[in-house]
Order: sequence, then C-alpha cells, then structure tokens
Amino acid sequence: MEIYNGYVEQEDSYYKKLETLEQCQHAIFDHIYRFGEIFDRRMAEEVLLTIHQLEDKVRLELLHLKLLKAYLAFELK
Repeated sequence: MEIYNGYVEQEDSYYKKLETLEQCQHAIFDHIYRFGEIFDRRMAEEVLLTIHQLEDKVRLELLHLKLLKAYLAFELK
C-alpha cells in the first residue's frame, strides 16, 4: 500500500506540473495580447513549442505512472 500511496503523490505532482505549464502558456498569450510589439514572434513561438514539448513529456510520464498504479491496484484487490 505504501507504493500505491507514493504513486498517488507522484500523480499529484504531475498534475501540478501540468497546471504550471498551462499557466505559463496563458501568461505568454496574455503578455502577447497586451504588449505584442515588444515580442519577437519566432522566439515566442519557440518558447511556446518548448513548453508544449515539456507538457507532452509530463503527460507521457503521467500515463506510465497511471498504468503502474492501475496494475498495482489490481494486484492489491
């Protein structure tokens, strides 16, 4: 059961990371909306793409964790 609880904590951590990345994207979009003339378009796109790649990486890690958690829950029942 200790391992399962560790998985739950990790899952919460991944969701927090995803929320952070989403808020970063929103902040960039908001700043572009307000102050677009001070931003280089290509650089802004590159930053957003990097954030998107990080999000994909975290989502993949979360997927693997949820799979492990599901199999562990099956074994524990």
